[in-house]
Amino acid sequence: MAETKRDRRLKQLHALLAGREKIHLKEAAQQLGVSEMTIRRDLSDPSELVSLIGGYIVSKPRHQPGGRYILQEQTGNHVQEKQLIGSMAAAYVAENQTIFFDNGTTNIHLIAAIDEQIPFTGVCFSLNTFMALKKKANCSAILCGGEYDPQHDNFYPLGDQSEIDNLRFDLMFVSAAGVDVAMGITCYSYKELPYKRKAIRQSRQKILLADHSKLGTVKSAFVCDLKQMDQFICDADIPLAYQECVPGSGAQ
Repeated sequence: MAETKRDRRLKQLHALLAGREKIHLKEAAQQLGVSEMTIRRDLSDPSELVSLIGGYIVSKPRHQPGGRYILQEQTGNHVQEKQLIGSMAAAYVAENQTIFFDNGTTNIHLIAAIDEQIPFTGVCFSLNTFMALKKKANCSAILCGGEYDPQHDNFYPLGDQSEIDNLRFDLMFVSAAGVDVAMGITCYSYKELPYKRKAIRQSRQKILLADHSKLGTVKSAFVCDLKQMDQFICDADIPLAYQECVPGSGAQ
């Protein structure tokens, strides 16, 4: 099969990253002599070489065995579904709220969809989420610190106390690697649990965001029971058993 223009651009982007951790989308577009939109379109479908995260082009690592979570890989999965979920979830953001944004890639699409005129405080423990929050002109962004995990792009607390202990949230957008009626909400890493569980306890409203591929999936780290959510937003029809656990459920 003949090499397409997109293929050539992806190889060029990968070459630009030689010896670099990342390159800004604007700089990459200038280097290739194309528009930023062209590169965004190139990366709207998964690439084995590079990914677009928070306005930066990054190299995509090889798949690791054992089902380990790689942020760059997840970024390219179910993009349209995550955009749909994000656009629906953004409607719940109101002025002057303090909101906890869970880690994962769906929240990135949610943040992008929030009205630029709405002032709010966004709290997170994931670097890519923080980078997305920084772009919102009326957002006061708070990144919870600790040990940095490059595989998951998260910061984990070094002790029992962290910034989150001093905060209470109007709203939390909860992400998940797995959502199951019996086994609850699960994720990949045990290190995520302290932030997730504290935020859930300290939030007045909890909205679960998960695309249809997560339904019936169970990962090793248990976050909480599904019934602890106030709402569930999905890109597809939510099965009745899930609706019974979370009455405030919505889908396209």
